Amino acid sequence: MAERAAAFCRYYLSNGHRSGRYWIVGDTGNNRGRSLFVRLTGPPHGQGARGKWQDAATGEHGDLLDLLAAREGLRSLAETLAEARRFLGKPERRDRDGYACDVPFHTRSDTSAIARRIWADGRLLSDTLAETYLSLRHLPPPYPPDLRFHSALEYRDHETGEIAFHPALLAAVRDASGCLRGIQRGWLALNGQKAALDDPRRSLGHIHGHGVWLRHDDREHPSGALLIGEGVETVLSLAAVLPSASLVAALSASHLAGFILPGWVKSLLIARDNEPAGIRAARKLASRAAENGINVSILRPVLKDFNADLRLLGREVLVTNLLRQWPEVLAA
Repeated sequence: MAERAAAFCRYYLSNGHRSGRYWIVGDTGNNRGRSLFVRLTGPPHGQGARGKWQDAATGEHGDLLDLLAAREGLRSLAETLAEARRFLGKPERRDRDGYACDVPFHTRSDTSAIARRIWADGRLLSDTLAETYLSLRHLPPPYPPDLRFHSALEYRDHETGEIAFHPALLAAVRDASGCLRGIQRGWLALNGQKAALDDPRRSLGHIHGHGVWLRHDDREHPSGALLIGEGVETVLSLAAVLPSASLVAALSASHLAGFILPGWVKSLLIARDNEPAGIRAARKLASRAAENGINVSILRPVLKDFNADLRLLGREVLVTNLLRQWPEVLAA
């Protein structure tokens, strides 16, 4: 069944979508979101095998038989195997040339190396479409150096294979030591908004456990404070309010839950999004941090996320909401 992992996900997890080597969906119940990811590529067995899945918010994981049982509410192995055989009896989708559409895509090279090449082609944001995009999100310059602009970045449609080129905002994903592990690509329309694509944001490289460091004191970390959120825009919306904290964007709920906390962190602020996967991920990270003796506060936006609060409600409402939850915010 793992040989047809993409077809399995399209059939049983139809509310998700493909993102590079993974299928992303909210949970085993096929709800929308970004917490559960299924590997669509990799070896047939062992570590990193295709068909393996994990829900970063709940800790659940397994193979496609486990996922099938959870998705369909099957209580016995016999029932699960019967449903698996029924699925495998369905014909494969084929394209106009007769090739199977659901054969797993195999990476031909190290994606982190590709990420480094793309990052090297980027340039500073000043006077670019990426600067326009961030300004429209009420995020004025100056911008951190780990954000760059690419004028014509390749975008491949995973369903049709068609390739197009669009301008893009690049974000460097680094580990706590500053080593570049990957990038996030956010394709843009010519009016400075997100491009009208099925998947306008994709990550590339070794992302899990790392993040986009938007403010990072590599030397001493005197405050020991770290603010973490999902999106780059979310974290930048809080930068001016928290002048002494290091800032990192994990890029998704699953990556937020699995973020590797540096040893210097004494106080952790989690700026969560207002959706189920984000709430679960924030709680999971908070629990792990508390077990390591770190002081944790979870900050909740009024709307979908803190950038929505900034854009639609204004900075005064954003700050008032933060003070209500965490009175020390301005003193920090």
